[in-house]
Amino acid sequence: MAHHSVIYGRINGATWKTEDYYKLHRLNEDVISKLPEMDEHYPWINRSMFAFPNEQGVFRDQVITFGASYKSLEYEWAEWLEKFEGILQKLFWFDVTIHAEFEVMGTFRYEWLIDYNTISEDNWHKLSPEPITKWRFTSDGPRDFRGQL
Repeated sequence: MAHHSVIYGRINGATWKTEDYYKLHRLNEDVISKLPEMDEHYPWINRSMFAFPNEQGVFRDQVITFGASYKSLEYEWAEWLEKFEGILQKLFWFDVTIHAEFEVMGTFRYEWLIDYNTISEDNWHKLSPEPITKWRFTSDGPRDFRGQL
């Protein structure tokens, strides 16, 4: 029997220095635009699941929203998180929040917070900044449900 899962949240995209305030926003949009239109491997994460505001929807931070519904995602939740974190490693952001609603397992909140040492003057403010690769992960839910199913 299949169960319904709904995943939604936001990525709080970072800003660059004042000469080109939206540089990191454009880099984030480029990463998302290169996601596949259709993901060939379940659990799917594709370009259509993400949305960006234009300049009228941005004061300092770029809020990238995302969401999707799945069939029985709790069985592949660890794989979904791994794919999602693979995308996070290519983006510039301050924090990320996911709300995960699993019909059988319940509702959980997942959060990623950057290591602020990675955004020093030597990194994000240089001409070719490096994306986030270190963060602190917190959640009131498991990363893998397989032991509970």
